[in-house]
Amino acid sequence: MVPRLRTALFTPSNMSSSNGGINRSIRHITLAAMLLAVLYVQELLLSGLPNIQLTVVLIMVYAAVLPLSLSLPIVIGYVLLDNLLFGTISLIYTPAMFFSWMLLAIVAKLLSKKSFYAILGFAVLFAFLYGCSFIPANIMVQGITNFWPYLWADLPFELIMALSNFVSVLLLYRPLKSILKNLYEPSSSSLDLE
Repeated sequence: MVPRLRTALFTPSNMSSSNGGINRSIRHITLAAMLLAVLYVQELLLSGLPNIQLTVVLIMVYAAVLPLSLSLPIVIGYVLLDNLLFGTISLIYTPAMFFSWMLLAIVAKLLSKKSFYAILGFAVLFAFLYGCSFIPANIMVQGITNFWPYLWADLPFELIMALSNFVSVLLLYRPLKSILKNLYEPSSSSLDLE
């Protein structure tokens, strides 16, 4: 009876459908790992420049093309790598990073079918949301009396990030989205730039 069961379970028709699913899963996991590496390496390469990076445009593209079940783990991996390798892991600041970057991915997914101007506008707005997400942590560390000086000191960096987000999303969002679509779904071979 066992040999018949084994024969029934492992016939070529059953194996071909399960192998296709396994191959697709392996391809998607490999792609997610590669995208995480790109996300992290670009930050390392641009880390000498204050708030100038491609992180926002990359996460927005990942979220627009990939399902959240793939894009959110990339974001989680990014935050963990960023905190571990830069030595900034903290029970005070790390939750703000998780919240901000995951919020970016979720909103980017919701905006992916909307106007490009809405996507561009949110990329600019995100710079200020990201800065504001650290306010509670900074109040806990520095006290409420240092809130306004902190806010004024952080404003130029938020403006730099907003400008960087504007330029990178304006120039790179549509081409990167088209490339990632072709990597994620190889059957769609045409490159469309919306």
